[in-house]
Amino acid sequence: MPLGLGRRAASDLVSDVGSAAADAGLTISVAGPDGPVLALGQVRSRFLDRVVTGSRHVEVRDRRGALRMLRDARAGGPSLTDLAPPATPWPIVPTGARPRRRRVTTTHDPLGGGNPRLVYYPAPGPEQGAPRLVAPLRRGTTTIGSEEECDIVVPGLDPQHAEIRRDPTTDEYLLHASPGSSAGVGGQPADADGTVLRTGATVVCGDQTFVYQREEYADHGRPYGGREGGEFSRQRPQRPPRHYQR
Repeated sequence: MPLGLGRRAASDLVSDVGSAAADAGLTISVAGPDGPVLALGQVRSRFLDRVVTGSRHVEVRDRRGALRMLRDARAGGPSLTDLAPPATPWPIVPTGARPRRRRVTTTHDPLGGGNPRLVYYPAPGPEQGAPRLVAPLRRGTTTIGSEEECDIVVPGLDPQHAEIRRDPTTDEYLLHASPGSSAGVGGQPADADGTVLRTGATVVCGDQTFVYQREEYADHGRPYGGREGGEFSRQRPQRPPRHYQR
């Protein structure tokens, strides 16, 4: 027996094979290392063989050999349950049960995590071979302008063109335009109280364009990140955050 069968499964298998062989007018001999062990099909089975195998089409010719084969088959090799296909999931018909509502989670990182940064190409632009620059944002205030003292220096801008400030209460970064300077987000001028930046937001200061990026696990405004645009960009608002002031 090539499979690791249990006693009942082995008996059923032998009985089925014997019945099929008898219907076909055949006799099948099963031999072991020491000679014939079983005969299946058109055989003359003894009463004890019928009691043990449950079939009159099985003749046990070597009881010790049959027990040895059964023991060896059970000791090694895969079982029928291992080879059977997976069971059908239950229930097999729709139940109509409503899915469990999950509580909306927040993405707030109290320490300004998520590597907030501005990505940009300086003039004359990427078409002319300008390098791609990445400017990390401070946890406090990041200044943008043409002065050498600014954190992000861009020639052609006002000396102090704009600032990006982190709100320690909400852990959000906001763009603030300096008086008399043009700065905005997504084609809209920056608000007087600052415009909140989300991952993927386009920040324009004068003629220079930046892209704000922050890992979505730390970006806010949505349950699953703060990306602007793309799949699932419109989501229900998350609950107000707890106090994250440190």
